[in-house]
Amino acid sequence: MRILYLCQRVPYPPDRGDRIPVYHHLRWLGGRHEVVVGTLAHPGTRANAESLGRGLGVKVLAPAHSRRNQALGMAAAFLRGMPLSLGYFHNTLLHGAVRAEHAAKSFDAVIAFSSSMAQYAEGLDRTPRIMDFCDVDSRKWEALAREASGVRRRVYRYECRTLLAYERKVAATFDASCVVSENEARLFRELIPGVPVRVLENGVDADYFGALPRRPDGVRIVFTGVMDYAPNVEAVSFFADRVWGRIRQAHPHARFAIVGARPVKSVRDLGRLPGVEVTGYVPDIRPHLASATVSVAPLAVARGVQNKVLEAMAAGVPVLTTADVAKGLPAGAESLVSTARREAEAFAGKLLELVGDEAARERLAAQAQGFIRGRCTWEARLQTLDALLAEVVR
Repeated sequence: MRILYLCQRVPYPPDRGDRIPVYHHLRWLGGRHEVVVGTLAHPGTRANAESLGRGLGVKVLAPAHSRRNQALGMAAAFLRGMPLSLGYFHNTLLHGAVRAEHAAKSFDAVIAFSSSMAQYAEGLDRTPRIMDFCDVDSRKWEALAREASGVRRRVYRYECRTLLAYERKVAATFDASCVVSENEARLFRELIPGVPVRVLENGVDADYFGALPRRPDGVRIVFTGVMDYAPNVEAVSFFADRVWGRIRQAHPHARFAIVGARPVKSVRDLGRLPGVEVTGYVPDIRPHLASATVSVAPLAVARGVQNKVLEAMAAGVPVLTTADVAKGLPAGAESLVSTARREAEAFAGKLLELVGDEAARERLAAQAQGFIRGRCTWEARLQTLDALLAEVVR
């Protein structure tokens, strides 16, 4: 088949939440079909687009998408009463490139990853189309609105309302819809009733993340993730400001490593706290996982599946997170991570309990690692994508 795959960002390197599943989808599909990737070259990612095409043997349509494009697109979307995210990812050159590619040789199927990319499939409605929502993104803006105030709260509420209306429209017009977890599927059915939805779960490269032996280095707590992403910024700020002092009081030599690219100033400033290290970009997070006592994910906004949790589980690292994050894990995995209320005393208390009981935490981590190896590889997960493609084309 000839497949058009639409995604918001060049999915290379696969080092952040949205790039990871897209990269593995393309790797899988590129070995079986002729794939054309329609995406946007955000500032600094032109070389990444070329590397993706060479590495996976796919054709990449990736026009430049400057910050000016993004700002003008959002302004135009607001004036039309449309979601700002739709405007943020609007690019006239990509629209033209997709139409020209289809006119030259028609596509047999279209996959759009994230609702904001559905706009590029408009006009291809006679071609079977799959909408991979990943998660119900409008709910993320609702959660952010609860945490915000003033103008920001009003903007987030606007985005929640307009994006949900757009999600409903897309779900009604595409041939199939899928989300990343059963938890998201339940939410989808509640908010977009009457539209069937499938679950296309994320996998994890178990061999890659499990390659290094565990060597916990004292009391070392780690958080991994892209550090200009608002939910990650909020999570590490909560942990460093409200939880970390309690840990250091009990363990004066404990260390907290914030591992991830592009830390914003508020995150960099956390490095001034005793025992806190902000690494910035690292070429390989596995040594940081291997040396960690516990990986924490105290997220207030947790849509879909947190790849950081799956990767820590695959590396055999004990995980402490919240119940909301755990609910998004694959069926059967929720009980293999430790959870605590996202309240300073409760989260600190549970972390201290884990630090103090090495046998129990490592036993649970070993069970989690075995679960990932047995049931959550990309090869196992992407059989669902093959079946879905065959179904909509047939």
